[in-house]
Amino acid sequence: MNRQLRSLIFDFMKRNHIDDSRRLNQILSSSNDAGLVHKMPPIPFTGNIESMEKGNCVCLLGINPLWPAPGKKAHDMELKPAINMIRRLHDGDDNSFDDYLTTRLSYFSSGIANWGHFDKVGIGYSEYFFDGVDKRSVWNKNAFAMDVIPYFSRDATSLDRKRIVEQVSADSSLIQHQRILSSIISETQPLFLHLNGSHAIQVVEKLYCKHSLERQGELGSQFGLRFGEAVINETKIKVLAHNQFGYGRYNPSKKHWPEFARAWRNWINK
Repeated sequence: MNRQLRSLIFDFMKRNHIDDSRRLNQILSSSNDAGLVHKMPPIPFTGNIESMEKGNCVCLLGINPLWPAPGKKAHDMELKPAINMIRRLHDGDDNSFDDYLTTRLSYFSSGIANWGHFDKVGIGYSEYFFDGVDKRSVWNKNAFAMDVIPYFSRDATSLDRKRIVEQVSADSSLIQHQRILSSIISETQPLFLHLNGSHAIQVVEKLYCKHSLERQGELGSQFGLRFGEAVINETKIKVLAHNQFGYGRYNPSKKHWPEFARAWRNWINK
């Protein structure tokens, strides 16, 4: 990790995330409560961004991280340790920042990954976009994840999309996070951005796309499949987007990856 990016992340994690999340709770929701979790520090990135194959990787970009339900193993394996490490950082232990960075870089190799979430996309990446990997090893060098809003909540629908677009360039904490996002994108030069969900699609279109993403025929009508181009800090990136993976009529599942990949190849080659 270069010195500039490390410094950006260090300064961001030194912020008072409780004050930031309380302020954002009010300004990112029309009801004055976006549901952001005050006690949890933000997540600047997920995955080994240091090992990415530059120009041959994908960034899974979401709206914000999901706070797990009570009793989920993530609380003990990932979240409580992160809270403690950042608390130590705020108490003056700069070494705890190195510990924290290690947990973010090793997320997919240390046994704490939420594979129930990441396997759904990893299987598509490994089978249709990157050679010699499987749905989990693809995260070693070819895939990482970030969010537009790096603060946890139980329900992203409480976030007002229009307000997010306004505040990303106005709120001090979100400005800092955008600098981190821009720096990581510049360093890794992803082959494409992958947007899994309508919230992320609408926000990313407004923030980073000069033109609306193009719906792709019947797949676009039913599953919201869209392709296009984004520009993040002068870096141009292709975008693959669709409704969130799920079980509803308009939600795709991993079985739709072959159709999505075929449509993508046709779009790229036209």
